[in-house]
Amino acid sequence: MLFLGNSYTAANNLPQLVQGLSTSAGKTLIYDASMPGGFTISGHVSDPTALAKINQGTWDYIVVQEQSQLPTIDYYRYNDMYPALAQLKAIAEQANPCVRLITYMTWGRRFGGQQCDPSNTHCSAVFVDFNHMQDTLTSAYTAISDSLNMQCAPVGVAWQNVLNDTNLVLHTSDNSHPNLDGSYLAALSMFSCIWKQPSLGNNFYAGITPNRALYFQQLSDQTVWGRAADWNLSINEPLAGFSYTQVGNTVGFNSSSRLGAGGRGNLDHRWDFGDGQSSALSDPSHTYSAPGSYTVRLIATNCIFSDTTTETLQIMATGIDRELAVEAPLKAPIAYPNPVVHELKIGRDERDLGRQYKIYSLRG
Repeated sequence: MLFLGNSYTAANNLPQLVQGLSTSAGKTLIYDASMPGGFTISGHVSDPTALAKINQGTWDYIVVQEQSQLPTIDYYRYNDMYPALAQLKAIAEQANPCVRLITYMTWGRRFGGQQCDPSNTHCSAVFVDFNHMQDTLTSAYTAISDSLNMQCAPVGVAWQNVLNDTNLVLHTSDNSHPNLDGSYLAALSMFSCIWKQPSLGNNFYAGITPNRALYFQQLSDQTVWGRAADWNLSINEPLAGFSYTQVGNTVGFNSSSRLGAGGRGNLDHRWDFGDGQSSALSDPSHTYSAPGSYTVRLIATNCIFSDTTTETLQIMATGIDRELAVEAPLKAPIAYPNPVVHELKIGRDERDLGRQYKIYSLRG
């Protein structure tokens, strides 16, 4: 996992916090990061250090954080952040078509306020409080995540839910950067977005009291899982499914597997027919050699994501026994008078299945 951000990502070593949560959950997270202070996404796109890390092509995920004020200023949102993120995505996917990007939604200033560039040429609205600024950040991050088919880690919304529920402070004294509580809450959201599982019950507390850590876990899970579709949480996950038709002991399988809404890429199929045979075709046909009960398993895979579904089939005895009966041997007619004319009538025996016949010789 590669983190591309600035001092917000570097504060309290967010990547290490995410790794600690992962280790506690029995997961292995290998990470690297580029986090120069004040960096924008466009800065990473042109930065040799960031590009060298991206081009290693080994990443399952790249987490991207924009400079904290820029998404709230319309000029920079549409002319800097959005095109830079699209460019970064293209560069990353050229290095590894299976890489997935997660946007790291940041949070508003503690007391809101107007945000401007250094020259005061372009400014945001005058935000009356944290919530006002956060709503703009949420809109900026979700819009570009939807447009580029990316996940969004809703850190800012998790902060908003905690701050509106308690008197806790998540900012440092500069009313901008996160204190340890704020970074831990950010790490919880990131953990769930990576591993697709709730954080509740995780025993990594990062120096926070267990009771407070438990509270943050609960609020983070409510934020992430209560609105999972808003964050495109399942966008890359395959959904395995299949139907089948059966004729005797031969079964034709048809995959109905698909990616979650907005997902991209192809699906690989792995069929286990339950009799020791398998297939990698999307719609295979298989003939069973013996009657019995067979559990068929289909695994649908898209890069690092997979889903499995199973169904049990009943294969009955193969073939149908038929009795080939002959009513009586056919005897040659007596040739008198000469010449003799024979008329053959073939009639259906009501006792058979249409495959047994009586043959009559009528001498004329």
